[in-house]
Amino acid sequence: MKIISKKLLRFTSFIFLIVLVFACSSKKYKLVAPKINSNYAMKLLKEGASIKPRHSGSKGAKETVKFINKYLKVLNVKYLNQAWTGNTPDGPIEFTNVIAEIDGQSKDKFIIIGCHFDGKKLFSVPDFEAANDGASGVAVLLSMIKAIKNSEIKPLLSIKFLFFDGEECIINYTRSDGLYGSRYYADQLEKADQLKNCRAVIILDMIGDRDLNITLPSGSDKNILKLLFEIVKKKQYSKYFTKYKSDIIDDHTPFQIRGIPVMDVIDFHYGDGNRFWHTAADTVDKTSEKSLAITGDTILQLIYQLKP
Repeated sequence: MKIISKKLLRFTSFIFLIVLVFACSSKKYKLVAPKINSNYAMKLLKEGASIKPRHSGSKGAKETVKFINKYLKVLNVKYLNQAWTGNTPDGPIEFTNVIAEIDGQSKDKFIIIGCHFDGKKLFSVPDFEAANDGASGVAVLLSMIKAIKNSEIKPLLSIKFLFFDGEECIINYTRSDGLYGSRYYADQLEKADQLKNCRAVIILDMIGDRDLNITLPSGSDKNILKLLFEIVKKKQYSKYFTKYKSDIIDDHTPFQIRGIPVMDVIDFHYGDGNRFWHTAADTVDKTSEKSLAITGDTILQLIYQLKP
């Protein structure tokens, strides 16, 4: 009887060890992020760019809100449209941010992943596509949401996906011109006393360039940058990501001045000398499915490594 008990004890210990190893493996697996469907992302980019023009207050901007809403409904994601009227150099304009949310393991602590959907108002280009500078960010954010929803891997932090209206300025970027959507949302977040729960803000802008060269502004948070470069090195994407010598005014700025860690993921070398930027040349053919995948998968992996 004594011998049988020892055998039973050894067997039980063996089973416990197997369960423990499996549990640890499962926990490690949950840190591995899902990947976006690049075909889906390119489809969304083309569909978004076909709505033109999309400057704030235009019919195209309203159609873009409906376009984003349509896909969020299909993905069964909770969202809301945040509408308000803002004063601009062109007079009052109706703006609308779209806010989609996915719960993480921590429901209170969250990160913001943002992009802008508006296109620059170009009088010389009435049918401006704004394929990279606008449509690419929307496509990647929606693709990231789809990847997370289709996966059983839950991020540590909850995620607020922000589709900002009014990133583009009417005349020049000032405290009252440009970044209308991000300034308004940051104000509302502060009024609701939620800044303390926001762990990071990551903005994706102009990330579909066929000749991808992500230029990370100097004002980006050092800890987030360090983690990002560890990820791109592991993925062998280092040639696509470089540090920019200066800071850039973008939708991260209203959060940055409030002390929240930020990172602006932007390709500010769009054509030689950035010559495609805010011109008729910003068209779908200048973008690529591969660039959308590189950016989307890298930022998804970063999201899954950020902690409360």
